[in-house]
This record gives sequence, structure tokens and C-alpha cells, in this order.
Amino acid sequence: MEVLAIVGAVLVVLLGVLVVNALRLHPTEVADPLPPSDVVGDDDAVERFQEILRLPTVWGAQDPEADHVPFDAFVPALRTLYPHVFENLELTLFETYGIMLKWKGADPTLAPAVLMAHHDVVSADPAGWTHDPFAADIADGKVWARGAVDTKCILAALFEATDALLAEGYVPPRDVYLCSSNCEEDNGSTTPAMVAHFKEQGITPAFVLDEGGAVIDNPPLGVKCPFAVIGVSEKGLFNAFVTTNAAGGHAATPSAADATAKLVSALDDVQKNPPAAKLAAPIEAMLKELAARGSFGLRLVFGNLWLFRPLVLRILKGNSETAAMVRTTYALTQLAGSPSANIIPKQACATVNVRVDPSESVDAALARLKGHFDAETQFEVAAAIDPSPVSPFEDDAVFDYLRSVTQSVYPDAGIAPYIQSSCSDSRHFARICPHTYRFAGILFRGDQRTRVHGQDENLDVDAFKRGVGFYTEFIRHLDRLGK
Repeated sequence: MEVLAIVGAVLVVLLGVLVVNALRLHPTEVADPLPPSDVVGDDDAVERFQEILRLPTVWGAQDPEADHVPFDAFVPALRTLYPHVFENLELTLFETYGIMLKWKGADPTLAPAVLMAHHDVVSADPAGWTHDPFAADIADGKVWARGAVDTKCILAALFEATDALLAEGYVPPRDVYLCSSNCEEDNGSTTPAMVAHFKEQGITPAFVLDEGGAVIDNPPLGVKCPFAVIGVSEKGLFNAFVTTNAAGGHAATPSAADATAKLVSALDDVQKNPPAAKLAAPIEAMLKELAARGSFGLRLVFGNLWLFRPLVLRILKGNSETAAMVRTTYALTQLAGSPSANIIPKQACATVNVRVDPSESVDAALARLKGHFDAETQFEVAAAIDPSPVSPFEDDAVFDYLRSVTQSVYPDAGIAPYIQSSCSDSRHFARICPHTYRFAGILFRGDQRTRVHGQDENLDVDAFKRGVGFYTEFIRHLDRLGK
């Protein structure tokens, strides 16, 4: 009985600790809040956005017949749409079509702000689209076009904000650079050239803000309120072209040592034995912010990760989207074998697209992949880049400023850091700027995010207008960053 009493007392204490920790889990307060903002773009801003969307700026690096005429027309079109911007900001072109506009601030000794987008888009076959992908039609309160979300909305909102502030006579406290690449979708050389320019000039930006996260209406874990997710890092990337080798022969006498059999077996082993999952600090912070706005059950679990961490990781691993948050991923994207149904080839090939968790390197992720194949397998690696460093998000002036502006424009939204699985041009700036963040101050609904690079890409007109307000307030209050 005495033992049972002790066990009971321990359980009561444990339960008390769990409940207290759950009750202590609250959304992080904004340290220096701004007043709520009602600034939005107008209908004229939407029309200018449509004009930008109608230029089919598909770079198409892999297409020898790619049409670059729309890129020739792009800056002249911007000059027509935003004459005051080009009269007041200093334009430099990189790699012919990359745009950098310098807005001189009151104090040139302060580190500048860099605000980024890209004006190239992926190709779009009109077949299957509800509206022509480059007509920029407005229907059902949305603008339908390739690039509406990725990322001409950011570029247009930045120009609208700049134009509006210039009209007010506003002078930013520090230099502001508006940068846009013409070849982000093809991992091109424009943004690296911009970064090289900053390095040559000895300039370290105060911060960089690029695409990536956004305000979303369907956050995970069943949380009901909108959430602003701000990317503080992004995964590394490489493509591994894998070739297995064997003698080859007739399909009537197959062997487990055949090139195709070895390739399939090893790739199956890769898929069945993923890397160990782990909760990186930004992901843990994101989950706690989500739980703080969720049910008591969520707060009970995420307020006590010291106990429930294994359970949380098991849950996250059960969904492909959340599993990608907690480990390096290996995606099989291409396969090639015999040209004939009755021939066992001497070689079999596969492409594995690898997204590298910030906790490891390209070399480590490649070594893990190689470990599943025999010594005769050949590997060729392309487009390799290590994960971006994790930018500060706790007790940090720049991140706190991002949170202040976001709360001002989206007062009902939660705000959290996260690690971006896709790649952006900001990864190049992250090599020279410790404060590099990935966030579009625009509401992207769940169905709209899934249409990026797909059919019927669209954005709510009201979301674009509100996004103009976000970038207007973001630039207007830069003096809050001090030195």
C-alpha cells in the first residue's frame, strides 16, 4: 500500500507539472507593437499588377529556343507603370535582366535593407487552365495568372509601396535595395552576381527579406486562426544522378545482380530507411506557437516536449509535409533502364533530388545515399548547395520588427519561425547576411499554395491589396531598427 501511495503521489505531481506547463504556453508577445494598419492597395494597383502578370517571363534555361523578348520588355513596362520609382531610385541591371533599384536613405552609413522577389516564372500550358495563364483575368475575386503567387505579387507590392511612400515625400532612414532575379526558377547566376556586387562594395545588409513563408489560412495541427510563418533557414539541395552497372543480358535469365535490380533494391532501401528525425530549434518554436493558439491537448503535449518529444516526432513523420520538416529527404524523380522489354541493360540510371536538413551538409547527405549502393555505382552531383545558416529569431531586433509589422497588418494571425523546404534566391544572400528571412507579407490560401507551378495559379485580389499595405508599413517604420 505504501508503494502504491508513493506511485500515486508521483503521478499527481507529474500531472500537475504537465498541466502547469500547458497553462504557461502562450503566444509570444510582440515586444514593440505598431498600431493596427488599414493601409491597402487600390484598384489601380491591381491593374498594374495585371500588366506585370501579362508578360510571359519564362526564362527556360534548359530550352534552347526560350523566348526572352518578354524580359526585354519587362523593365520598360515597369518604367511606364512606376515612373516616379525609376526617377528616384538608381537602377543597376545584372546579367542583362536582373533588377536592382537603390533607394538612398537619410543615413548612408547604416547597413541597408534588401527586399527581394523574382520576376521569372515557370512555363504554363494553357490547356487545362480555367483562364489563360498570361491573361491575368479577374474572376471570383481572384487574379488568375502564372506568377500571381510565385512571386510577381511580391514584386508588384514592393513597387506599389515604394511609389506610395515616394508620393508622401518619405525618405527611408537607411538605403533600401529592391532586387529581382530573372532566373530564380532555373537556379541562375543573377542573384549570385548581385551578392558578388555587395561583397565587392564591402556591404553587409542589415537584413534580407525574400519569398518563402507567408500568411496561411490552414496551419497544421488543426489550429483555426491564420498564421504567418517566417522562414529563418532553408534546406540545402543537390541532384544525385545515380548509375548502377552490371553485365547485362537476356530478360529470360534475370539476376539480383542486374543493374536494374540493384538500382531498384537500393532505392527501395533508401525509401524504407530515412534519416533519423529531429526537432530543430525553429521547428520546435513553430510547434509551440501553433499549440499556444490551439486546444488544451496541444498545449499539454507541446508545453511538455521533455516528455512527449518521441510522440511528436512519430506524429510528424506520419505526414509527408511535416516529415520533410524534421529530416533530410530523398525524392526519386527520374528512372531509366533498358530500351527494350526483353533486354537487361548494362546500366540503369536514376535521379534523386535531395533536400538537406540544416543540421547536416551536402557531403553527409550524399555519403548516406552512397551507403545504400555497391562500389560499382557511379554518382554525379549537380546544383549542390549546403543548407542556409539559421537566422536569429529569439530576442532579435530584426525578427521582432518583422513580427511587429506582421501583427499590425494581420492582427489575428499567429507568428512563428520555420525552416523552408524549397529553395529561394535568398540562400545566396545568406552567405553574407546573418539576418536573411523568407516571408511574403501576403495571405496565400491553402489551395493557392498547391497551385504554384501547377494549373490555375491564382491570388485573391484583396490579399494582394493587403500585401501592398504590409510592404508599405514595413518600409515606413524602418527607423525602429535603430543602428
